[in-house]
Amino acid sequence: MKTHETYDQFEILPYPSSLRTGWLPSPESEGWKAFHDEIAQRIAKAEPTLAPVVQDLLDFLNSDPIAAYLIQEACRQNLTMLNTPNLDTDGVPIPRITDAEYFASICNVLLTWWPRFVNNDLVGLPFSAFTVGIDPTLAGSALFGLPQFNDKMRAVLNQWHQYLGTLDSATGFSVENQQWLSPDAKKMYQFDLWKKDSEKLPYWSSWNSFFTRQFKDPATVRPVADPNSNQTVICPNDGSLFRWDWNVAEDDTFWFKDMNYSLRDILSSSDPAQQAVIDKHGLVDLFAGGYIFQTYLNPYNFHRWWVPVNAEVLFDPISVPGAFFNKLVLPDFGGATTASLPYLCEVNARGIIVFKTPDYGHVCCIPLGMSEVSTIEFDPAMKQGAQVKKGQEMGMFNYGGSSFAIIYEKLPGKQLIFMDASGQHYPQHPVLPTSSAGTGGNVTNIGAQIGVWYSR
Repeated sequence: MKTHETYDQFEILPYPSSLRTGWLPSPESEGWKAFHDEIAQRIAKAEPTLAPVVQDLLDFLNSDPIAAYLIQEACRQNLTMLNTPNLDTDGVPIPRITDAEYFASICNVLLTWWPRFVNNDLVGLPFSAFTVGIDPTLAGSALFGLPQFNDKMRAVLNQWHQYLGTLDSATGFSVENQQWLSPDAKKMYQFDLWKKDSEKLPYWSSWNSFFTRQFKDPATVRPVADPNSNQTVICPNDGSLFRWDWNVAEDDTFWFKDMNYSLRDILSSSDPAQQAVIDKHGLVDLFAGGYIFQTYLNPYNFHRWWVPVNAEVLFDPISVPGAFFNKLVLPDFGGATTASLPYLCEVNARGIIVFKTPDYGHVCCIPLGMSEVSTIEFDPAMKQGAQVKKGQEMGMFNYGGSSFAIIYEKLPGKQLIFMDASGQHYPQHPVLPTSSAGTGGNVTNIGAQIGVWYSR
């Protein structure tokens, strides 16, 4: 059972134009062909009536003049890519997307598709398996950046996420030695570490129940470092370090060169009510000149987050609407858009929660959605004024998210040093994950030390 491709890790400066996701088959594989054959067959057999959310998306793509132009151009550029001899797509298979109607038909079929292995190849991101046909194009990138398109796509993905909460989506956990219960798959997500919904098949009652699974013994496998002190900084999630930065600017041209972080873009929302909360608490000024630490989750990680400090919740957390398949680096053929991570902090669907500590300033946590996995859910206890503790449940990704950013306030007379419990300093630009199913050079476990505050 092939769960990901294996590559030697390597230093990357500047960041690459693509990182393989590991959740889509290679273009020459039997699994890739079988997956597309199956989707084509389902489309051919499907009823002509589309689900209402998909029909609404198609109506938009056909009636809005800008969207209609962009989807037509994206499909034309898709064909150009396929007809280009020896085009290097970093090993990512490029499907043919003919027109808006075909794109809608694909979405309609995928509404009842659970992430699975096809001919022993993993197809875990089915929507990305098709959007990768047009999102490396200029027209496709522009289309996927339109707020109106993302409103329509959000409704489609929300219906898919509802399906992933049903018993039918748990089919991959119903037969021993098959699908997600194969020996290789079990090894990848460390089967024995996790609580099950049942000790009998299926072990999990839905795909999303598996995705948001809890540890059997969190205190043993993920102990919280220095739980009574905020001087020791802990990671709020499992993952690998993508990068860290300091003296973060209020404004920056984040879409140029090394994609510098821009607080005014990260801490913003297109929703006026959410923006009013951000402005009321002056978050941009509060964190100007501070530190940011961004990690990247792989699909087999723990997909819940823990509170990183002993503190008070500053305001009710917000979930900011954003883009799903938009990316900055073109061409970026990796379905998870990994190369564009700093950019995604500013434009993708994301959560914002801020904690006020009594001794080490404010801390902002930003769970970040990517591609079709963008559902962010904060724990009900995370309410304005709530007193919370390090290691307390903060929230989770419901088949969502692949990145997490944490921002620390700049404090007079204090300096934050990012280093692990052994005293090893984290490199600012570390070895990156070679696939989303792999890890980078610096694995960051939830609850583990990632930094220490020092007096200057």
